[in-house]
Amino acid sequence: MKKVWPVAVPLLFLALQALSFALPISRPAAYVVMVLAPVLTAAVLVRRGLSERGPVALGWYAAAVSLLLWAVGAFGNLWQEWILGRVNEMYRASMLMFNLAAVPIAFTLASGGRPAGRLARGIDGVMASALGYGFFSFTWAMMTTWSALDGEGVQYMVWLLDAANLYLALGGLARWYAADDRPARELFRALAAYLCAYTVILFINNHFLAPNPELGPEHGSIITFAFALLTTLALWPSGEVRRRSARWLVRVIHTTSPLMLAGALLLVSLFLIRFEYALGTFGVVIAVLGYATRTTRSQVEFIEHGEGLEAEQSKLQRIVQTDALTGVGNRYFLEQALREAKQKTGPGGQLSVLMIDIDFFKLLNDRYGHVAGDACLRSVASALQRALARPSDVLARYGGEEFIALLHGTDDSGAKIVAERIRAAVQTLHIEHLGSPFGTVTVSVGAATASPEKTLADVLVEAADHALYEAKRSGRNQIKGAVVA
Repeated sequence: MKKVWPVAVPLLFLALQALSFALPISRPAAYVVMVLAPVLTAAVLVRRGLSERGPVALGWYAAAVSLLLWAVGAFGNLWQEWILGRVNEMYRASMLMFNLAAVPIAFTLASGGRPAGRLARGIDGVMASALGYGFFSFTWAMMTTWSALDGEGVQYMVWLLDAANLYLALGGLARWYAADDRPARELFRALAAYLCAYTVILFINNHFLAPNPELGPEHGSIITFAFALLTTLALWPSGEVRRRSARWLVRVIHTTSPLMLAGALLLVSLFLIRFEYALGTFGVVIAVLGYATRTTRSQVEFIEHGEGLEAEQSKLQRIVQTDALTGVGNRYFLEQALREAKQKTGPGGQLSVLMIDIDFFKLLNDRYGHVAGDACLRSVASALQRALARPSDVLARYGGEEFIALLHGTDDSGAKIVAERIRAAVQTLHIEHLGSPFGTVTVSVGAATASPEKTLADVLVEAADHALYEAKRSGRNQIKGAVVA
């Protein structure tokens, strides 16, 4: 059934079109067709919007509103000619509806089917509405009076309508080109095709069909072909593959589309001032305020996005540099800290490295299991972290049961004091370890001190490792120190 509708509904449009030519009362029948066609299309667009979500769904609904406004304008023509008998005139109310029908389309092209805050949508809605009414007021002002229309004024109005239709068609094509995902591409594909067809058909009608007194509204009703095209595209998903778009052009379109709405409103309002000063001035104010507010909001969003990216980057950096088990720095973090040790210690300062090893850790794993071993590592890491008093002190897991502490601006005696504090802090945990001669978990610490200006960090770490070996060989649960020349 889903494959039938995309063919059946447009065929229904064409059947109605043919009927408007075949009936004896072709003139009123043509107006009825021009009312029913956009109403049926609007129903299809609402149905499509119900299957989408977010800004794309809003775009389909906005297009439906546009078609309903167009249908109201067509009904106005039907009422004037068929009921009131006013033939071959331009009706102000109908022209207003036809102009306002462009407002929801302009709003959708400005938003681009992308997520936007209420403020941005509100600004775009106000500017689109002001543009629609301002453009109507300007085009209508080209007439000498509302009842007796000036021929030259009508020609100006027709060319202005062509320009407006072309403007919207180009906007639809640009949005289709820059669409980010498949739902947005299908929305703007349908709108772009419809707007292009509408522009061409209205051009033919306004320049060739309408001026010909021998042709009636049944010939002008060929506009239903544009509605049939929009209906087909709304019912028939494209299945298209993402095109390779120029990213710089896509960014330009996304950035300038909302601003083009303000620019169009400003231009129309400046022309309108000549005929209706108050209304034109109001349009200029709306355009300027809308542009300023929209630009300010975009800058705020850009800053917030940048700050969010920085926060996310910092979070990822912490994850990359943190040992998952113990929560202290990992080997990558340690290597970076060693590279920066010279700058942080300062000229003439000393750097001390403490190499810390949990005594008899393999026996603890064998006796109590790896879960207990992991818990021991976490507890020891926490105790080591508390034992380092200064914020500048660095602690990292070197590998297995070994940890390293970097003490900036600390000499040999200070390093030994901190090392003893670390040893005592771990023993105070009283973690049971019957595989150790001490009965609890203990650590051995090797300390090495040197000036980072004269000694490479790797050499200092190697000296701390030798000191640790001496501490373990001497019976463990103790500290040994070394000074590197």
